[in-house]
Amino acid sequence: MDWSDFRGLVIDHLTDDLLAPKYRSLKKTSNVPNTFGHCYVASEAAYYLLGGKEEGWKPMHMKHLGASHWFLKHESGLILDLTYNQFKSPLDYKAARGTGFLTKGPSKRAKKLLIRIRDSDAWDKLKKSYVALT
Repeated sequence: MDWSDFRGLVIDHLTDDLLAPKYRSLKKTSNVPNTFGHCYVASEAAYYLLGGKEEGWKPMHMKHLGASHWFLKHESGLILDLTYNQFKSPLDYKAARGTGFLTKGPSKRAKKLLIRIRDSDAWDKLKKSYVALT
């Protein structure tokens, strides 16, 4: 498995019902990529799929062009930003700060996404090939 396979798996299961209301209405009126507004839920689901803190992952938050943006960083220094393509300009990951998610466990939206991913045949194939990607 490589990270593009993992990213593709998560992105393939993102739908507008997983968007926060403000992003859902913005997406309806704009020509934006499918990843638009999904950074939080995608990062949260990835965090749990990859083993979270115990496996060296940390949620990261930053502002980019005035918008909130979430991604994961591994203790090895690897940046896992599943929704980077929603921005047309490069992100300054050094400006990000480690933080916790907004809920103790997976949020309702993340639970929906996790169920979709874990129920997919692609997840079964991918997790078998997940050895040490970092």
